Amino acid sequence: MGTYSRHTTEELQAIRARLSASLIDRLTAPTSASYNGGSASRSAQFAQVPEEIRKELRAIDAELDRRSGTAPRGPIYMAG
Repeated sequence: MGTYSRHTTEELQAIRARLSASLIDRLTAPTSASYNGGSASRSAQFAQVPEEIRKELRAIDAELDRRSGTAPRGPIYMAG
């Protein structure tokens, strides 16, 4: 039983949509911006530590795949 197994499929899809929006916002929107009026210097900082959101998205995707009967995907290894 996964973390998200108690949620309905519709709830999981809504949670995934919110997390995806949060991830995009975290990667693109500045968390702080400053302007030093006299010297005209500007700076912005971005919070690009999205690993926790990605982890939750992977867990939701795994639960949705399990429900749809899709085989879990693992890494692809190339043999030479």
